[in-house]
Amino acid sequence: MMKKLFVFITLFFLFSCQDGPRAAFNEEFINVNPQKELSFKKLIGQYKLDNDSKKRYGIIDSSSYYIYIKDNELLTNKYINTRTREIQDGFKKNIYYVNNYKEKSPLIFIGVRNHEKDDFYSDIAIYYRKKDSILALYIYTPPLKGQENGDYLRYIKVK
Repeated sequence: MMKKLFVFITLFFLFSCQDGPRAAFNEEFINVNPQKELSFKKLIGQYKLDNDSKKRYGIIDSSSYYIYIKDNELLTNKYINTRTREIQDGFKKNIYYVNNYKEKSPLIFIGVRNHEKDDFYSDIAIYYRKKDSILALYIYTPPLKGQENGDYLRYIKVK
């Protein structure tokens, strides 16, 4: 009887938890350590929007969404407008990379030079997938009007 009660209470608490944003960070991914050097060369390549992000944002088309990082540029074939969550045509932006791992308060991120203040992301967090150390870019999107929490898009490196 006690075992059944324990299982019931545990399941009740698991299903009733609402502690955090709509999309909690996936435990398969961890932040890149800002206290260690990560060369920009390792970031260069192609990143694909993962299926989890597509599902959360209600993207039903079968086309792929890519971010390409090369030299000091970030290119997209399509992107999700952070203000309206609508799909937009691709673009090219200049970027900068911060990895001040030797400082007292180290930071690591990719910043987008966004002088037009349009609907794209400004700072992009860098993560690793635990099982194979593949890089992933996390892009925060602020909450829409009437929503309590923002969300994030996850792009996983493919090349």
